[in-house]
Amino acid sequence: MKQLIMITALLMCFVGSAQKKKPRKVIPPPPVKEVLEPPKIQELTVKDDSKKCFSFKMEEKKDSLVYVNETLLEYGWNSDLARMVITTYDYDPIKKKEAKEAGYDLVQTETMQFIDGVFKIEKRTFTFTPDKLDRFKAQLFKITYKPKAKEIEFLIDENNNKLQPGECLQPMVMMSM
Repeated sequence: MKQLIMITALLMCFVGSAQKKKPRKVIPPPPVKEVLEPPKIQELTVKDDSKKCFSFKMEEKKDSLVYVNETLLEYGWNSDLARMVITTYDYDPIKKKEAKEAGYDLVQTETMQFIDGVFKIEKRTFTFTPDKLDRFKAQLFKITYKPKAKEIEFLIDENNNKLQPGECLQPMVMMSM
């Protein structure tokens, strides 16, 4: 029995040492991909027409005060929505001049009225329809285009007032103490 165990152990040693171990496969690292730069987009020469604003300012002098009425028409920032902002204020030109010479601005009270609505452009007519038709009436504007371009040069309202392209209102934040 002893001999049998010895022969088996010897065979195992020879068999175990006679087997050739397979070398581990070395997986090569993935090839380095060239990083392609995104194609350069040419700067657009056309100005951003996402929001369009037209304004008209009327000053009227009565007695010693100057009454100012500014109308701002904004449209095109979201589908067919539009807004008309009417700002009214008055000031004394003499006091304003004195304040300017003294180096400070004259504080004046402004009244702003926001009228939300929708707009529609058909041919050479711009129609502003307010949301509250019971309080405000719809207004029609004649459109004057720039020659040889599709840009609007100015709008003319029903009272022959010329609304020129202007600055849109910046968002306002009112903080109270």
